[in-house]
Amino acid sequence: MSDEYFSESGSLPGGLKMDAFIPLVLLSISFIVLLGWQVAVNSTQRGQLENAITRQEPAVTQSQQVQAGVSKLVGDLLAAAQTDDAAKAIVAKFKIQQNGAPGAAAGSPAP
Repeated sequence: MSDEYFSESGSLPGGLKMDAFIPLVLLSISFIVLLGWQVAVNSTQRGQLENAITRQEPAVTQSQQVQAGVSKLVGDLLAAAQTDDAAKAIVAKFKIQQNGAPGAAAGSPAP
Protein backbone atom coordinates (compact mmCIF):
# COMPACT_ATOMS: atom_id res chain seq x y z
CA MET A 1 0.00 0.00 0.00
CA SER A 2 1.17 3.53 -0.54
CA ASP A 3 2.40 5.88 2.16
CA GLU A 4 -0.46 8.33 1.65
CA TYR A 5 -2.94 6.00 3.40
CA PHE A 6 -0.82 5.20 6.45
CA SER A 7 1.18 7.48 8.62
CA GLU A 8 4.28 6.52 10.57
CA SER A 9 2.16 5.55 13.59
CA GLY A 10 0.12 3.02 11.56
CA SER A 11 -3.15 4.93 11.73
CA LEU A 12 -5.59 5.56 8.90
CA PRO A 13 -6.20 9.08 7.52
CA GLY A 14 -9.32 9.55 9.67
CA GLY A 15 -7.32 8.95 12.81
CA LEU A 16 -8.32 5.28 13.18
CA LYS A 17 -5.55 3.00 14.29
CA MET A 18 -5.09 -0.18 12.24
CA ASP A 19 -5.41 -3.22 14.48
CA ALA A 20 -5.11 -6.94 13.65
CA PHE A 21 -7.35 -7.99 16.54
CA ILE A 22 -10.70 -7.70 14.72
CA PRO A 23 -9.67 -9.71 11.63
CA LEU A 24 -8.19 -12.41 13.86
CA VAL A 25 -11.36 -12.57 15.96
CA LEU A 26 -13.51 -12.85 12.83
CA LEU A 27 -11.23 -15.54 11.44
CA SER A 28 -11.34 -17.45 14.75
CA ILE A 29 -15.13 -17.23 14.94
CA SER A 30 -15.51 -18.48 11.38
CA PHE A 31 -13.14 -21.36 12.12
CA ILE A 32 -15.12 -22.32 15.23
CA VAL A 33 -18.39 -22.18 13.27
CA LEU A 34 -16.86 -24.36 10.55
CA LEU A 35 -15.68 -26.94 13.08
CA GLY A 36 -19.08 -26.95 14.79
CA TRP A 37 -20.81 -27.50 11.47
CA GLN A 38 -18.44 -30.36 10.62
CA VAL A 39 -19.10 -32.05 13.97
CA ALA A 40 -22.87 -31.70 13.50
CA VAL A 41 -22.75 -33.18 9.98
CA ASN A 42 -20.49 -36.00 11.14
CA SER A 43 -22.77 -36.96 14.02
CA THR A 44 -25.81 -36.91 11.71
CA GLN A 45 -24.07 -39.17 9.20
CA ARG A 46 -22.98 -41.54 11.96
CA GLY A 47 -26.54 -41.81 13.24
CA GLN A 48 -27.86 -42.51 9.75
CA LEU A 49 -25.20 -45.18 9.20
CA GLU A 50 -26.04 -46.90 12.47
CA ASN A 51 -29.75 -46.87 11.55
CA ALA A 52 -28.99 -48.35 8.13
CA ILE A 53 -26.93 -51.14 9.68
CA THR A 54 -29.72 -51.89 12.16
CA ARG A 55 -32.31 -52.04 9.37
CA GLN A 56 -30.11 -54.40 7.30
CA GLU A 57 -29.67 -57.04 10.01
CA PRO A 58 -33.06 -58.75 9.37
CA ALA A 59 -32.34 -58.87 5.64
CA VAL A 60 -28.96 -60.49 6.26
CA THR A 61 -30.54 -63.09 8.53
CA GLN A 62 -33.22 -63.83 5.94
CA SER A 63 -30.55 -64.10 3.22
CA GLN A 64 -28.61 -66.64 5.28
CA GLN A 65 -31.77 -68.70 5.78
CA VAL A 66 -32.51 -68.67 2.05
CA GLN A 67 -28.92 -69.64 1.28
CA ALA A 68 -29.14 -72.58 3.70
CA GLY A 69 -32.40 -73.70 2.06
CA VAL A 70 -30.91 -73.50 -1.43
CA SER A 71 -27.84 -75.44 -0.30
CA LYS A 72 -30.07 -78.15 1.15
CA LEU A 73 -32.12 -78.26 -2.06
CA VAL A 74 -28.99 -78.61 -4.20
CA GLY A 75 -27.68 -81.34 -1.90
CA ASP A 76 -30.94 -83.23 -2.25
CA LEU A 77 -30.81 -82.75 -6.04
CA LEU A 78 -27.26 -84.15 -6.17
CA ALA A 79 -28.33 -87.11 -4.03
CA ALA A 80 -31.31 -87.73 -6.29
CA ALA A 81 -29.06 -87.49 -9.35
CA GLN A 82 -27.40 -90.73 -8.24
CA THR A 83 -30.56 -92.69 -9.04
CA ASP A 84 -32.91 -90.43 -11.05
CA ASP A 85 -32.31 -89.63 -14.71
CA ALA A 86 -34.31 -86.35 -14.60
CA ALA A 87 -32.25 -85.08 -11.66
CA LYS A 88 -29.09 -86.17 -13.47
CA ALA A 89 -30.17 -84.15 -16.52
CA ILE A 90 -30.76 -81.05 -14.37
CA VAL A 91 -27.34 -81.44 -12.74
CA ALA A 92 -25.69 -81.82 -16.14
CA LYS A 93 -27.61 -78.92 -17.70
CA PHE A 94 -26.70 -76.41 -14.97
CA LYS A 95 -23.29 -77.98 -14.22
CA ILE A 96 -24.02 -78.32 -10.51
CA GLN A 97 -21.13 -79.67 -8.45
CA GLN A 98 -20.64 -80.47 -4.78
CA ASN A 99 -18.11 -78.11 -3.21
CA GLY A 100 -16.49 -78.09 0.22
CA ALA A 101 -17.46 -80.24 3.17
CA PRO A 102 -19.98 -83.04 2.89
CA GLY A 103 -23.54 -81.82 3.23
CA ALA A 104 -22.62 -78.32 2.00
CA ALA A 105 -23.64 -78.40 -1.64
CA ALA A 106 -23.74 -75.27 -3.78
CA GLY A 107 -25.02 -74.75 -7.26
CA SER A 108 -23.36 -72.69 -9.93
CA PRO A 109 -25.48 -71.76 -12.94
CA ALA A 110 -24.11 -72.16 -16.43
CA PRO A 111 -22.43 -69.07 -17.93
